[in-house]
Amino acid sequence: MTTCTSPSVTVRPAGLVDITVTARLLESSAPEIDLDGDGVPDGPADPEVAASVTRMALSHVALPHGQLWVAERDGVLEAASVWMPAAGSGAGDGLRDVLVRELHGPSLAAALDPGVEVRAALAGASPEVAVLLEGIGPEQVLGAMGVAPHVPAADAAELLHATIVPALDALDGVAAAASLDPGRVEVLKAAGFVAVGSVDVGAGHTLWVGRAG
Repeated sequence: MTTCTSPSVTVRPAGLVDITVTARLLESSAPEIDLDGDGVPDGPADPEVAASVTRMALSHVALPHGQLWVAERDGVLEAASVWMPAAGSGAGDGLRDVLVRELHGPSLAAALDPGVEVRAALAGASPEVAVLLEGIGPEQVLGAMGVAPHVPAADAAELLHATIVPALDALDGVAAAASLDPGRVEVLKAAGFVAVGSVDVGAGHTLWVGRAG
């Protein structure tokens, strides 16, 4: 299914040829989060390895078992939403084997480690988040969304919305989504997600969790 949000913008399911560009788009538009409050945006120890993990997750999990929608203008990808199967589905079980084989596993955890304090903040919030997601019982989870840096701020929310709505329409079941970024929470609400709870994470951040369907 392909839709048009304007004469120059097309929204469609992504294919393998879109994986690398989509991964770059997600990385470049990720909200800057500082969970440990040290004044420096959090991130993995090795961004290059993290980028490889993103590409593999998109190609080995999102495409075959979830959904990946993109918005493009004149052949250039401008926005994307990534929908992953629910954690209990088993759809992503083979991903770790792929990562270990391709990225030489023993160093993988160290490469992705965001640091002791950030890791502790995430671990502390995880049980509450898990309870909220279990209560939703989603078929898929909106795991990531992003807009290309060159897109004007006034158009960003509309483009994100345009990639979310067809994914919800195509889904026979309940979807879940979560975000630490207030702006993206507003996009989720506009697309039909309803809040089910929130969880404090790290230094002054709140994770919003919602459901649709």
